[in-house]
Amino acid sequence: MKHRYKFIALLSAASILSSCGGDDLESKKQELKDYQTELADLEIKIDNLEKEIETIEGPKEVKVSLKPVTIFDVQEMTFSHFVDVPGDVISNRNVVVAPETTGRLVKRYVEEGNYVKRGQRIAKLDVEILQKQIEEVETSLELANIMYEKQSSLWEQNIGSEVQYLQAKNNKESLEAKLASLKEQEGKGYILAPIAGKIDEIYMKEGEMAPAGQPYARVVDLNNIEVVAEVSEKYSRDVKKGDHVSVKFPMLDIEKDMKVSMVGQTINQVNRTFKIRMKVTERGLNLKPNTMAVVTINDYSKDHAVAIPSNLVQKNTKGETFTYILAKDGAKKDVVKKITVQTGKSYKGKTMITAGIEPGMRVIDKGYSEVVVGEEVRVVDYQI
Repeated sequence: MKHRYKFIALLSAASILSSCGGDDLESKKQELKDYQTELADLEIKIDNLEKEIETIEGPKEVKVSLKPVTIFDVQEMTFSHFVDVPGDVISNRNVVVAPETTGRLVKRYVEEGNYVKRGQRIAKLDVEILQKQIEEVETSLELANIMYEKQSSLWEQNIGSEVQYLQAKNNKESLEAKLASLKEQEGKGYILAPIAGKIDEIYMKEGEMAPAGQPYARVVDLNNIEVVAEVSEKYSRDVKKGDHVSVKFPMLDIEKDMKVSMVGQTINQVNRTFKIRMKVTERGLNLKPNTMAVVTINDYSKDHAVAIPSNLVQKNTKGETFTYILAKDGAKKDVVKKITVQTGKSYKGKTMITAGIEPGMRVIDKGYSEVVVGEEVRVVDYQI
């Protein structure tokens, strides 16, 4: 081929030279004819050599472009399935305090946020009327004691009647009981903290009337809090006391491992759930009652399981599930094969395969939607 281009170039040069003068035109034409004859001979020789070389080498292979795919190498694993249920933080010592008697609120001893001890006075009601009644009874009781002592002395001397003695004694004891009752009522003029904790809210102001039983304040003990969740009855056989669960507090960006401390024994007929409780034992979390929580429960686990990415499990119009794998053919080439599979639970993009796939198989990952059963493909990467 190079010779051909060379002669063409020479012929072109000869043509250019012939245009430069007319005296030797005939000699130029003869020279061109000689070149043409020589070129024809060379082309015949080149064609013969190319045929001989092709006979010796054989026909050239036609390269076919194979579809590139990646594969998922199937291995045994522990497959776990989890379920998330909403929960709330509660305090077992979250108490609303109310006065035991009606009166005007005259004094608040503590404010919201203050820590109080059990039995500590947190407010005082107006008990002026009771105090006056107590003073009257105390005066009457002094006289009753004097009369009783005199009647008792006379009775010991067999002077006077038994009736007079018993009346004096009864009057004295009756006034003593009335005084004790009034003093007890006077004590109820103070609102006391029923538990130790912090004053979370106060609902009344000084000067307002405080009816008996009307909420005055809320006391919360944050040292005794729990997470409570309501779980669907579907999982009633899967959750047991002592199970470990993961508890997330999304708004606080906190996640902790906790133990189930209580499992409810009845199903709520309204929402078909049962309660579980997890005690918060770790200090310093600063969790407040009604904080939102998400409880993650492990309801299923299996060792030596086979699982593949869920997107690789396909379903045909008949409802059959299948996937594509790579297998060696007779020529030891990687070809596509379609495998029918049976599936179990799915979680976070992985589906457990209960039948059809075994460890060591190569499932086609990227490119699975473009392959054809039986065709050879090219593996470009491994995804384990």
